[in-house]
Amino acid sequence: MDKICCIILNYNDAHTTLALAGELSGSRCLSDILVVDNHSSDDSWEQLAVLKADRTSRGKQQDAGPEEKGPAVHLIRTGHNGGYGAGNQAGIDYAMEHLSPDYIVIANPDIHVSDACILRVKEALVQQKNAAAASALVRSPEGKRLFSYWDLLPMWKDLLDTEPFCRRIFKPWLITPVGRLPRGADGRSRVVGALPGSFFMLKMCCFSRREAGSLFDKNIFLYYEEKVLGRKLQSMGLVELLVGDVSYVHAHSVSVDKSLRTMAAKQKILHRSKLYYYKNYLGAGPVRLAAARLFLGLVLGEVWILTGGWRKG
Repeated sequence: MDKICCIILNYNDAHTTLALAGELSGSRCLSDILVVDNHSSDDSWEQLAVLKADRTSRGKQQDAGPEEKGPAVHLIRTGHNGGYGAGNQAGIDYAMEHLSPDYIVIANPDIHVSDACILRVKEALVQQKNAAAASALVRSPEGKRLFSYWDLLPMWKDLLDTEPFCRRIFKPWLITPVGRLPRGADGRSRVVGALPGSFFMLKMCCFSRREAGSLFDKNIFLYYEEKVLGRKLQSMGLVELLVGDVSYVHAHSVSVDKSLRTMAAKQKILHRSKLYYYKNYLGAGPVRLAAARLFLGLVLGEVWILTGGWRKG
């Protein structure tokens, strides 16, 4: 039976993380749950210690049948908060060294996902040899369908996708409708450029140990990790799949909202990540980067005005 390890990254959100770990503790398809505390600044590490006790109690159930045993639970802590990419990469590194998984699930604490969804996503990966990552449709807690994939755009289109009004006006040119995306090998999934980082599965046989150790770019603190991963996989001749007949629930940005209170603060980090992505993954030179900085500065001012930032000044 293939080993599937689920990594849950926590930062100052132990309550939500413990809730997801509790939900997944009843899984019959996961072999391991690895909780990574990204050096939280609150008492998350102390709260998460309950997982150590849970691991001890599970260790006493060695004689239980397969149908009675849930996934093993592991808890680690990073030396500093390096952001989403660095935290998840620490989890991948630990999993590859100690757990030897065939598949790794990256999961935000604020999602809800079923075994049926996990297994269906795995099935899509199995059926397509060059597929290295896959996910399902994203839905809100109320059942509304949410954004589920990106195209990998050239820089000028990516910039248009940043500005709220341009995004609405040029939407037909910024995202390929799902029905026009290439079909996956199973006939029900679609090949996409990048998947949301809230939940996706990696097929680890696609990577050497060295490649597995650098899937996430640790220089990006937050945002754009998904497109960076998409570009890396693309350069390796690999693809990402969106499985259209299953879904998971995402209570969007619960963890991020707790650490970044204002839209302007999020936008600044987003723009920093964009510029890094343009330079290091799209090959933008000084002139193009200067133009991008100017455009993003105007967008930041627009966001500051639209969100009432001037009232707080």
